[in-house]
Amino acid sequence: MSNLLERLSNDLVLPPDDLLYLVKSAPYRYKVYEIEKKAPGKKRTIAQPAREVKPLQYWTMKNVLAAFPIHPAAVAYRNGKNILDNAAPHAAHKYLCKLDFMNFFPSIKSTDFEKFMRTNPLATVWTDEEIGYLSKILFWRKKRSNVPQLSIGAPSSPLLSNILLFNFDLKMEALCAGSGVTYTRYADDLSFSTNEPGVLSQMERQVAEVCKRTRPPRLKLNETKTVHASKKGLRRVTGLVLTNDGRVSMGRERKREISAGFHRYVLGMLNEQEILELAGTISFAKSVEPMFLQRLARKYGAAALSHLLSSHRPLT
Repeated sequence: MSNLLERLSNDLVLPPDDLLYLVKSAPYRYKVYEIEKKAPGKKRTIAQPAREVKPLQYWTMKNVLAAFPIHPAAVAYRNGKNILDNAAPHAAHKYLCKLDFMNFFPSIKSTDFEKFMRTNPLATVWTDEEIGYLSKILFWRKKRSNVPQLSIGAPSSPLLSNILLFNFDLKMEALCAGSGVTYTRYADDLSFSTNEPGVLSQMERQVAEVCKRTRPPRLKLNETKTVHASKKGLRRVTGLVLTNDGRVSMGRERKREISAGFHRYVLGMLNEQEILELAGTISFAKSVEPMFLQRLARKYGAAALSHLLSSHRPLT
């Protein structure tokens, strides 16, 4: 019995034979459904691992994946980081370029992970057989697909995507350092900014070339989502607005929505779930624009705002 399976068996209190059967069948144990994308008529496939597979993935995150580094430029799915950390480094720059990976999670295959593990010095503790088991634990085999892929819905997918893109992020860092460009990545959203005109058009071409040469994983840019912006127009990074005076803002429309939601809260018109969502949004807004919260307090009452943030309960 391999060291990996023995540890899993002991930690999860599963008989060895049952565990081995579960690991080998894990790629097929997913609940698959679709949700609507923002774009009309577009759908996203969600594949959630079965209840019995998730403990395997959480164990792997803690005991295997935690050993591998994540590049500082990758700010998604990390404790203590959020979209503000992704937007703030670009706030003081005049020019912005946003790129997007096409089919990000599905583009990351089990073969990418296996190659990564077999060539990474930090993974030498795992045998080829154990790497195969880990691959089955972490990847979903889609129907009529020969190679398992990273699923949207597995708790381990976000962390694993950041780990497997470490070398890509390193290349972006080196590329940007030579051009005076700031780079951050939030999952499949890549943001570049600078104060030098013309640099980002060249950067876009260079990034596309890096994608072609970098393996694993095999990534491709979604050219339909490429955005170039400057201070002459609206600049957004992961939903936040970069103002011309070098700040990050929630944006006028979003603040109007929050204000209207808080007004409905004061009138007792929100249910428990809506109150929780509003409290979370306002807590985040506090870290982005504290002056906005002061305006809310003046308009609707500081006591109501304090009650919402402290208790998340309806006003009585």
